[in-house]
Amino acid sequence: SFPCLNSAMLFIYMPVYPLVPNFFFFIFSHSIHSPNVCALQQVMGTKKKYFSTCRNWYQGSICGKKATVLYECCPGYMKMDGMRGCPAVAPIDHVYGTLGIVGATSTQQYSDMSKLREEIEGRGSFTFFAPSNEAWEQLSSEIHRNLIDNVNIELYNALHHHMVNKRMLTKDLKNGMTLVSMYNGQKLLINHYPNGVVTVNCARIIHGNQIATNGVVHVIDRVLTAVGNTIQDFIEVEDDLSSLRAAAITSDVLDTLGRPGYYTLFAPTNEAFERLPRGVLERIMGDKVASEALVKFHILNTLQCSEAIMGGAVYETLEGNTLEVGCDGETLTVNGVKMVKRKDIVTSNGVIHLIDRVLIPDSAKQVIELGGAQQTTFTDLVTQLGLASSLRPEGQYTLLVPQNRAFSDDTLQMDQRLLKTILQNHIIKVKIGLNELYNGQELETIGGKLLRVFVYRTAVCVENSCMVRGSKEGRNGFIHVFRQIIKPAEKSLHEMLRNDKRFR
Repeated sequence: SFPCLNSAMLFIYMPVYPLVPNFFFFIFSHSIHSPNVCALQQVMGTKKKYFSTCRNWYQGSICGKKATVLYECCPGYMKMDGMRGCPAVAPIDHVYGTLGIVGATSTQQYSDMSKLREEIEGRGSFTFFAPSNEAWEQLSSEIHRNLIDNVNIELYNALHHHMVNKRMLTKDLKNGMTLVSMYNGQKLLINHYPNGVVTVNCARIIHGNQIATNGVVHVIDRVLTAVGNTIQDFIEVEDDLSSLRAAAITSDVLDTLGRPGYYTLFAPTNEAFERLPRGVLERIMGDKVASEALVKFHILNTLQCSEAIMGGAVYETLEGNTLEVGCDGETLTVNGVKMVKRKDIVTSNGVIHLIDRVLIPDSAKQVIELGGAQQTTFTDLVTQLGLASSLRPEGQYTLLVPQNRAFSDDTLQMDQRLLKTILQNHIIKVKIGLNELYNGQELETIGGKLLRVFVYRTAVCVENSCMVRGSKEGRNGFIHVFRQIIKPAEKSLHEMLRNDKRFR
């Protein structure tokens, strides 16, 4: 059931801690005997939890996995034996003690080992983005060993990288903000998403706003790594992105990825480019306009960390068309397909997700490649009858494509020369968009026929057939979809009446 509307409970949208204005949760207030209990969602079969507001209930599902509603004490409150809810105000401790209160015992232990403890028990005002115990366990054994082998420098510096020298509550963490960590001026990139998720270098805050006497602790779901330079810098040195690098250089897009901004790049690996038919890849790489469209189709003008994606959403690319970015369990999806091999490579101007296939926008495709699943009969026949070769990449065409069901068995079994003529009468010599068509217009086909356009209030037709939704623009032409096979008029109305015995 939708917890926000459960009649058995009263959820009040209100601040949960007097020192944290505007930090809202659902407060379970079944009666005055159950105060200060916050609602959250847990993905079943995992330890992943999401504190919830009215904006981000996900109909019992997060990333396609069933989620259940749990109730826990809100930050700053605690249970008392024999009493319902969380009626007591939790004792407040320094940052070191608060690490234990929130269960970040590994971070607490490493603070001891690295001699950081004295600092975070003492005077000051700190924000500590503390990795959870599970986050430390997920760290590669090599990195973990290097930290433990050199606790006074490497581990100490790593922990300082998770700290800011002032108190910052989640309400203070604004989207696009850059904080300076206490290690060597390293940057911490903040994203505060509309669904309530807050990330630090793409690590999600899973338990926030634990007030301490000398600061605040936010528990995060991964150990932070240093932010790289720009997306351009990463592409230039990553061996597995040499094909993308070549396309980005050819299209003059690489420099864009070196400028300040908040980009998301879905970067196809070399293996992804190798999967493309050789002719397609060579044509796109040899065409600056097409290669620019292809590269820009992989770039969002917003920064989307994987942990902020709880369901599908549509984002505009730099190319102008959109991608649907979603998730399935722990895996990111693009246009509904699992293709992300590595996620959340954080740079100073965005984030990179490596993918195992190349996304080709319509604007980089040849017009014959624009046909969808309902137009395969036409596109297959054009190829089989040798007409595809007449659609030159440097030419301009418009395809008037009948749906598959328009081709009857009798049509498909007719003489191939006649069938080829029929197809020629569906290929216009020039590139014409839907908004360029007008009533009474005549379109010349590559077969030499003139087709008449009829524009009605609710339909656009060519001769006997009307369009359906689905027009697309490619590199060298438009494709418009029609209900029926178009039949050019062979005789005038007067000739037809004269030849019909019924009108003599």
